[in-house]
Amino acid sequence: GLGIVLALVLVAIFANQLAPFSPYEGDLRTTRLLEPSSTHWLGTDDQGRDILSRIIHGSRVTLYVVALVAVLAAPIGLIVGTVAG
Repeated sequence: GLGIVLALVLVAIFANQLAPFSPYEGDLRTTRLLEPSSTHWLGTDDQGRDILSRIIHGSRVTLYVVALVAVLAAPIGLIVGTVAG
């Protein structure tokens, strides 16, 4: 479990260095809906964006949501528990 969390944190920190392409820019003419290959390991989407790059950069959003939930859950739970008795 710790190894998976550590790997996710490292991928999120070094997303710009690990992602082979921009997760936002695509090319509708030449790279639209390509199957997995040596250039695009997971292929491309309908906008021509590299799927692997989008997954790598998506790990940042995942960690942000996890941190936000962890920070907000304890105080809210404490308040609800205190009010409930």
